[in-house]
Amino acid sequence: MAAKIILSARQNSFKFSDRVLSLDDPAIIGRSGGQAHSASDNAYFDSKVLSKSHAMLLCKDSRIYIVDTGSSNGTFVNNIRLSKAGKESAPTEVFTGDIIKFGSEVEDKNKKVIQKPVVAKITIFKEDRVETRERTPTSILFRPSESQEDVTMVGDVEQGALSRESMVLLKEKLLEMQRGMEFLTHKENDYVELQQLAEEEAETICELEKENYKLKHALNNIDNKIALEKSKYMKLAEYEAETICNLEKENYKLIDSLNTAEETIKKEREKNKVLQETSKTEKEILENSLHEAIAQIDQKNKALDDVHHLLNETRNNVLNLEKENLNINSPDLQLMEAAESDYDLLVKAELNTLTESRRHSVANQDDNETDEACANDLNLEANNNEIKATKYDVTLLLIIAWISFLVGYLI
Repeated sequence: MAAKIILSARQNSFKFSDRVLSLDDPAIIGRSGGQAHSASDNAYFDSKVLSKSHAMLLCKDSRIYIVDTGSSNGTFVNNIRLSKAGKESAPTEVFTGDIIKFGSEVEDKNKKVIQKPVVAKITIFKEDRVETRERTPTSILFRPSESQEDVTMVGDVEQGALSRESMVLLKEKLLEMQRGMEFLTHKENDYVELQQLAEEEAETICELEKENYKLKHALNNIDNKIALEKSKYMKLAEYEAETICNLEKENYKLIDSLNTAEETIKKEREKNKVLQETSKTEKEILENSLHEAIAQIDQKNKALDDVHHLLNETRNNVLNLEKENLNINSPDLQLMEAAESDYDLLVKAELNTLTESRRHSVANQDDNETDEACANDLNLEANNNEIKATKYDVTLLLIIAWISFLVGYLI
């Protein structure tokens, strides 16, 4: 037959009726709500200090164990917390008479009400009998029998009634035990307060640890971001340094090219200046040569005009001589025609004589005039040839001078 457990409310506990739990299956202790309703045969309580799934009671190998399933306010056995907030505890064996507390006392600041935990005394039944097995004194959860609430006195009926003195002693012992119980109760309250403070500190430490973990995580993220940004900045700095180096190289090349270009321009300017001076000098020389050539041409043109004038006069003289020759030859022709007529031979002879003498004189004159005309013609041809040669020389000189000027200007 499966074990059963009775949970009985204790002092300073959330008020509830006794609960009888069958451990055929693990019994869940938690906050009621939704489909989980509070009843006498389950361990759901309408207390705000409990978690929905606060703890669990189970039977294994004929022993009863309790497990904190990761509650926020904790599970206590004889005022000893089983695990930290939010962490599941290891199975802990419980015995008849143990005090189990679910949750911690919490003050509701809004309603100004103190929410009490569920504090219960556990009684274990096996085979419809109370289990009398006790916790070993060496256990950290051991609770001395003097601190138990109930004190049972067993009388021996066979020994008979106690004497009056024994009753007085028992009363004195009972008073001492009551005083001890009051002292222990006071100490227990102090211990509970200390335990609550410790729990609050543990919760605070847990919250601080969570915040510390969040801060560490945030710091790690910040460090990662800083490292990433640093890496990006280093890469950008390297790229900018490389770009600046390339720009400096290009700038150096441009400066070198500019210096070379300036030197070349300076040399070209010097060459241009020399060429201008040379061109100016050659231009002056050519102008002087041209003026001299023009003067010579003018002189030769003047001489040519004189020769033309002389030639015209010579031609006029030749024409006059030819006219006179014609005038002289006409009577002779008439006389020669008359020779055929019937003149007397004497007259004919005289005429012949006169004609011969005159012919001799005219022939001599004609020979002289012919020689002079030939000489004049020869002189005219020589002068013409000389003038033509002079014109050719001057034209050739002008052409050579113009070509030299153009060549010097282009160079």
